Amino acid sequence: MPFRGALTFVTAMAAAYLPYRRWASLPASFPMERAAFVSGLATLFAGMAIGIPGFLEHAHATTSLGLDAELHNALTDPQAGYRQGLVQGFAGLSIFTFLLLTPRGWLTMYLAISGTIRAAAAWFDDPIGDPILTAIDMAVSGGREQRQARQARTERETREGPEVADRIASAAAAGIPGCDLVVVASRRKPGWERGVTVFTPDGCFRLGEPEERTIAGRLRYLYPLAEHADLEAIRRSVQYDRPLAAPDHKVEG
Repeated sequence: MPFRGALTFVTAMAAAYLPYRRWASLPASFPMERAAFVSGLATLFAGMAIGIPGFLEHAHATTSLGLDAELHNALTDPQAGYRQGLVQGFAGLSIFTFLLLTPRGWLTMYLAISGTIRAAAAWFDDPIGDPILTAIDMAVSGGREQRQARQARTERETREGPEVADRIASAAAAGIPGCDLVVVASRRKPGWERGVTVFTPDGCFRLGEPEERTIAGRLRYLYPLAEHADLEAIRRSVQYDRPLAAPDHKVEG
């Protein structure tokens, strides 16, 4: 059992690199919060394990380059003398040249920074996955969601057909009880949500739960309106300029 628990925790640590939104599909037995923190620390230590020997090797090579340059300068121009500052400059800049100009330095920076951020985020109960994997997931899923949204919009517009003027129906004709009249529209009305107050030339109305219904083969949007006669505060409102004369025609599905 201890071995099984350790294996579960190690697996959870590996899974903690996945984008956070993917964690919901992982087994419930995975202690993701603790695993994310330890995974972040492990990434940080991995960066240090790669970076420290890599930097020492790079610094040695850089200092040797400075010494070689001084020896070459002394051999070609004996009057120039030994310039200790040049060698010190090469040595002092080696940390920057290592981190900014070498692949091992890039890997060290990424592991150290991402590991620190992930460990800190998990410590403060806001865990995240690996930044690169998260960015790739967002790019892939974002493109897929955009394609799905375009497809859904095209299909909806096909079902809606040509845009036509709104119709006004009574509650009985529309088959929606608990309202005074219903606006039947061929397009969705932005901002027209349940509870919104609708100001019209005929008065002030409260919007009920909108419905979608197929009428004569076309997708239509039904917005039930009830007269705003109470003293409830108006928090959200929209303006509707059309008079609400309500012919009692049948709204058939």
